[in-house]
Amino acid sequence: MIRSYIVPVLLISWAMVIFFFSSQTYEEQSITPFLTKFNTPYWYDKLNGFSFIYGGVEVSAQTAGVNGFLEFFLRKGAHLFIFFVFGLLTYRVWCRFVKNPVLSFSGALLCVLFYASADELHQKLTGGRTPLWQDVVLDTFGGLLGIFCFLFFYRWRRLHRI
Repeated sequence: MIRSYIVPVLLISWAMVIFFFSSQTYEEQSITPFLTKFNTPYWYDKLNGFSFIYGGVEVSAQTAGVNGFLEFFLRKGAHLFIFFVFGLLTYRVWCRFVKNPVLSFSGALLCVLFYASADELHQKLTGGRTPLWQDVVLDTFGGLLGIFCFLFFYRWRRLHRI
């Protein structure tokens, strides 16, 4: 009986981790000081020509420095990872309590989208943070990857049982 509540408790704990990170200012989360060793002519040369627009702002080594450019990818990778786990756990909870796979998939994906949106709204209330709809898309995509990973692993495990 207690085992059936392990995944829901993990999901709630993970949601609290996301909330905690969203409560921190950009300065509290910044890792650019650790990346300053990459601010060298070598890395500027290697990253020259790589630029794109994200959230209406150009992202490049020339505009953010090499350390800022690298931090951008690490932060967005963290978005993907954190919501990958959130999506996986959310889908697992839905599967545990709702036996319809289509409803479980849809419900889990909607929960991920809702929490990603709520997370960005929470960031709006946090000093030094900028809520972006692009991050909602990135977070939802990470959650979707987590759901698909769970589905793939579950199917693979069922097919390889002997």
